[in-house]
Amino acid sequence: MPLHISGIWIPHYTSSLLETGSKGIGLTVTSYLVAEETFSCSITLNNREVLVEQALETCRDLGVNIGVRGNSHFNLGSGFGLSAALLISQSLVAYNAIGKPLLRALQHAHVLEVKYRTGLGDVIAEYMGGFVVRVKPGAPGIGVAYKVPVKSRVDLVLVELGIGESTSQMLSRMSRELLVEGEKLLERVLETQDLEVFFESSRLFTSRLFDYSRVREILRDLRGIIDYYLKKSALVIWVEKEFIDELISNLRARGLKAHYSTISLIGVHIVDSTKPP
Repeated sequence: MPLHISGIWIPHYTSSLLETGSKGIGLTVTSYLVAEETFSCSITLNNREVLVEQALETCRDLGVNIGVRGNSHFNLGSGFGLSAALLISQSLVAYNAIGKPLLRALQHAHVLEVKYRTGLGDVIAEYMGGFVVRVKPGAPGIGVAYKVPVKSRVDLVLVELGIGESTSQMLSRMSRELLVEGEKLLERVLETQDLEVFFESSRLFTSRLFDYSRVREILRDLRGIIDYYLKKSALVIWVEKEFIDELISNLRARGLKAHYSTISLIGVHIVDSTKPP
């Protein structure tokens, strides 16, 4: 399934975990999480057990002993929406095993994201795929999201900077002034539905939350960069096609994880196979 990097997000809290979420906009990308079912109540990412309490809660609630083993270029907590992708994966295989509707699985994953404060809008965004706008907060089937059409292929380089903080810490730093500014920037993107405006607006919004000084230092003198924005430790670079390999090589030479990607055309995708992915 695609990972998701928000550019603008406006949290919305209610007494209902299903209706709590965020409005906003972001990119789902083709640096997919690939996960397969396991017959143990655990979630692993790149051979490391993660999200232990959430995995156990799913098994306990559904009366199953099912987990998932996932692989990704990136690490949990970096800003790529991996917690949502992993929780969606376990929820889907668990709900499928007991014959329950898969929409309920997506809603279950969203509830866990909100309850454990690991995310607000990634589940519905990854479910949709694309250049995705969240116009009503909440889980799939309750919140509302749609894809913005993109006219041509968008070449991206995704970088994990190796710095970051928990989602709950990041959300706690969001001031009322920033939320008001976020609403204005989101409206600007929705009025234009233009990718250039999205990148510019996302950089303006996230620069109020994250330190761009290291980003500017890393990208100084590198060629082919059209625009970029930062979400926690996830740096999204829009790059001219002819400079992709050069940019990735330069970034890796600086000790950074850097991978090519583009906007995903699909959302959550299930493959029934007896072979490992």
